[in-house]
Amino acid sequence: MTLALALLVCGCSVRMLDFTLLSSKNVEMRIPPEAKGKRVTGTDMVVVVLLPFGIPNLKEAVDRAIESAGPGYDALIDGVVYNEQYAFLIGQVGYKVEGTPVKTGEVRAAALMRGEDPEVVLRQLLRHSPRGVSNEEAIQPASSR
Repeated sequence: MTLALALLVCGCSVRMLDFTLLSSKNVEMRIPPEAKGKRVTGTDMVVVVLLPFGIPNLKEAVDRAIESAGPGYDALIDGVVYNEQYAFLIGQVGYKVEGTPVKTGEVRAAALMRGEDPEVVLRQLLRHSPRGVSNEEAIQPASSR
């Protein structure tokens, strides 16, 4: 009885991902072609032999995708995240991340060269803010609202 009760109340929490920006909406962004790389893939898989030998990490899969693009790339756009499970009794489970790598430093530099405020990208991305406020309100510090 005690074992059954312990199994019912136990649980765990796993950190899946840290992100600076995340949107499931189509967002128009001005990204110069030289700031974009070729589509990349990153994975983090663990071996399964009856039970998984570890916990796959989504952040690791994202990091591997970005790092595979080469130096200077620090973000992904147009990304897709897959939870892959190729196991019955033996196999692998984990995450696969695909996306187009971007050099955000070059995006900012291109905006400055066009005479635009580099934060215009931020304003465009906040268009889908769950706060229910306008872009202008969303980007202002909380102290000035």
